[in-house]
Amino acid sequence: MIMDKEFICISRFLKKRPTGFLYNSVISILENMVEKRSKLNTYKAQLRKKSGFESEAKIRDFSITIDEPERLGGTNKGPNPVEVLLASLGGCLDFTGTIIAQEMGYQLTDFELEIEGDLDPRGVTGKADVPIGFQQVRVDVKNVDGIPEEKLPEFIEKIQKRCPVDNTLEEGVEIEFKQ
Repeated sequence: MIMDKEFICISRFLKKRPTGFLYNSVISILENMVEKRSKLNTYKAQLRKKSGFESEAKIRDFSITIDEPERLGGTNKGPNPVEVLLASLGGCLDFTGTIIAQEMGYQLTDFELEIEGDLDPRGVTGKADVPIGFQQVRVDVKNVDGIPEEKLPEFIEKIQKRCPVDNTLEEGVEIEFKQ
């Protein structure tokens, strides 16, 4: 992945060799990329193994125990990683919904979702050549208070379009491992 300093170096190099329309287009694209990158917030979570399948995630001043249920070899001291992912989607949909409701001139007073996903655990355990991640995730909107009934389809569509976790799950993201 190209870093901001590399964008600036490329931009300076190209500015020394102006070549008309192509030159201006490349410079514009590079400057736009640097500007977008400078507005990114970086979020951070730390994780440390405790024992067996149990781990502890630290996020800001919070701590979450992540574990597997006993039937999968864990000690059931917390939700498993894919359950945390589903809960993160729900929390993000609620956050995004609150913002969108305000933009539409409403106040979201209650928002209840049931989120479930289908995953074949044989993929992660290596017992079968099946897809490893969720095959489908479903969000059932159980209750929405504060939005008129006729505005619900527009409200839900805007939430799905603007929720960062939904977008990440739908579009995918590059994950870089460092050692």
